[in-house]
Amino acid sequence: MKLKWDRPSPLVAGLFALLILLLNLWLNAPLFMSGELPFRGSVEGGYVGMSRFLSQHPNPWGWNPFPYCGLPVQFMYVPLLPYLSALGIRLLPHVPPEMVFRTIVSLAACLGPVTLFFFALHFTRSRRWALAAALVYSFLSPSYGLFPAVEKDRGIVQLPWRIQVLAKYGEGPHNTGLTLLPVALGAVWLAGKRRGYPRILVAAVLLAAIPLTNLVAAFALAISCLLLLLAAWGEPEFQAWRALAAAALAYMLACFWLTPSFIKIIFFNWPVDSFAYQLGRQQVWALSGMVAGALLILWLFRQRHGSFYLCLVTLGAFVFGWIATAFYVYGVDTIPESRRYAIEFEFFLALALVEGLRLTLKNPNQTVRLCAWGSGGLLLLAGVPQLWAYATQGWQQWLPLAPETTIEYQLARWIAQHPPQGRVLASGGLRFRLNSWFDLQQVGGGFETGLRNRVPVDLAWGIRAAGNLRPGEETQDTLLELKTLGAEYVVVHGPKSREYYRDFVRPERLAVSLQPIYHTEDDTIYALPPRPLAHLMRPEEIPNSDARQHHEVLAAYVAAIDDPVRPALRSQWIGTGTLAVTGAAPPGHLVAIQVNADPGWSATQDGRQIPITQDKLGFVVLHPTPAAATRIELRFRGTTEQRIMGALCAVTWLASLFAFFRTAFIRKTHA
Repeated sequence: MKLKWDRPSPLVAGLFALLILLLNLWLNAPLFMSGELPFRGSVEGGYVGMSRFLSQHPNPWGWNPFPYCGLPVQFMYVPLLPYLSALGIRLLPHVPPEMVFRTIVSLAACLGPVTLFFFALHFTRSRRWALAAALVYSFLSPSYGLFPAVEKDRGIVQLPWRIQVLAKYGEGPHNTGLTLLPVALGAVWLAGKRRGYPRILVAAVLLAAIPLTNLVAAFALAISCLLLLLAAWGEPEFQAWRALAAAALAYMLACFWLTPSFIKIIFFNWPVDSFAYQLGRQQVWALSGMVAGALLILWLFRQRHGSFYLCLVTLGAFVFGWIATAFYVYGVDTIPESRRYAIEFEFFLALALVEGLRLTLKNPNQTVRLCAWGSGGLLLLAGVPQLWAYATQGWQQWLPLAPETTIEYQLARWIAQHPPQGRVLASGGLRFRLNSWFDLQQVGGGFETGLRNRVPVDLAWGIRAAGNLRPGEETQDTLLELKTLGAEYVVVHGPKSREYYRDFVRPERLAVSLQPIYHTEDDTIYALPPRPLAHLMRPEEIPNSDARQHHEVLAAYVAAIDDPVRPALRSQWIGTGTLAVTGAAPPGHLVAIQVNADPGWSATQDGRQIPITQDKLGFVVLHPTPAAATRIELRFRGTTEQRIMGALCAVTWLASLFAFFRTAFIRKTHA
């Protein structure tokens, strides 16, 4: 049987999609091999740590005591990939957690050209041109040629930029969201074009899936949907209200995780974590130029009666290209983390170039067609070095390493073999990887944007960066901050360390006041005296102003922690959501606990409820009744808001599914 290029057969389209997937799997095979990739700047370990924790403690209303001085499970990260990976870890207990997670996100990245293929196929009705777009997207990255900073960041092998950021920096969740983007946009288009509740529900589920996968991809989705609505304005039979209804339903389906509190925290934290993004004069001008350019493109398409599809992908290429160019060429962050949207730019640019070439070659003017062939040939010729290097370089240069050979694992293993009573202040990439291997309490972690309390993060940054103070000041301040954070071990990577970041300024300064207890190569673990997380304090010793600006408030706090005369308390985690504190509760004393405060905490003393407050460090303060010997339990049970939003989400899912099956039943009855 002869298969024609554009024969209307799903089988042929399926074979093309399989070919695209297999090609991407073969080219990127090291992503699916066991071990640590040789790119040491990756934050992938942070996501693996979340997944590993959830595989053991899946309760969404729970508490994770290990990263960032503790945080609610719901605020660790958006849930889709961590919970999916956690399920894989439970089902495959003999497979390393990092391999489970990387396999999922790498498969999603390899499926990116497949979803692009079907997106292009739907609008062009041409399998050969959809295949051409998918192959261009699979092999070529124009960012290398357009942005010198990207070319400089090429690394040890030639990879498309979307694969490069996945392997080198751990952008697996972002890539997964990008893979879902064309599917979501196609579903929104169909929901607006055709009547029927099922299409709205499908669009809503896909619109909800991306924010539950990655927040950067969610912002890209919001921009893309806005561009879709602009491009579809005036299109026959397209009803914008149906697309907007799908968006509203999407939030209701996801509201258990995207609570108002979580959205508020993300809104205020994201600019801080995006290299202190501020909406200043440069950003306003950049945004204005981007909007003006997009409106001009839209006007030109209206004047020329251009197609919806070409208009959409051209708008996408322009907007995301503007964002990436403004950052990489002019150093201006148009939106937070502008550099990360280069992969969206490449996605839309591949579609726009191939579609423009396709339509131009249909022009009846032979000169126009020859110019199109020439332009396409020049672009392909420019990409030949990338294509050739990517297809022929093999896997040898980026094969995974055994984790045991990395300096990060060697340090983490030593700490696990000598577990501290307090926390670990791990610097560099070790803080991302530490909890992917071992259950150890640490000051850092893998996702800071969801933190209610940023005081520990800021104090830890000050400890690492305190290289410009006078010797006496830096030693005193460092010790005060370390004891304030409950740190017992401090891991320092010297200038010759194999660790990637080495973000301690003048690491030798710690040797003045701290005892080195383990040293290998150019990496050292320093120790402070072990102490529990709970301490007796008088009210005046509790910090009453922001310690980040007023270090003097830490002096009395740390003096109380170090007081040898004061009765010592014993603290122990029972599971991950209950901290038991035992000892004396003298009159006039409070119990200061070096654990992040949260509305989900409640406390009992010998079975009776006691008040909880929060100090200026963002830590828990308990108000016990005086007793010669007592037992206090600090329990985390989640918040009322979480339960309300959980109930609302559950009702929405039940109602949506009921309406879906009811509609299907009615259609079947009337068929």
